[in-house]
Amino acid sequence: MSDLALIFPSFPAYWAKDIEDDGQPSSSLHYVYMSLMPFLKKAQPTQKQWQLLADHLSRAVAAGGDQENAADTCVLEHLHQVGLNRILRPMLSQEARAYVRRA
Repeated sequence: MSDLALIFPSFPAYWAKDIEDDGQPSSSLHYVYMSLMPFLKKAQPTQKQWQLLADHLSRAVAAGGDQENAADTCVLEHLHQVGLNRILRPMLSQEARAYVRRA
């Protein structure tokens, strides 16, 4: 979460509001990324923020394990569904790009 807060300073407040009604909110990376996707559609990130996010996701994929799984299943696989694949895909590492659907 701290990396995302540095990239998107308004995201922690958005995330807190997003989980305030959850009975047992989780701070897992999967949970954070699930909140990030709708945030991105509203936030209108700058080119620099897009690149920082792409670098963050590329590092998560390279790290493997839970980080890779969260980046893949909660963000990269769904970029096409929220219309962000054309923005983020070119900025990602080759390894991370492999998870992004082109549809």
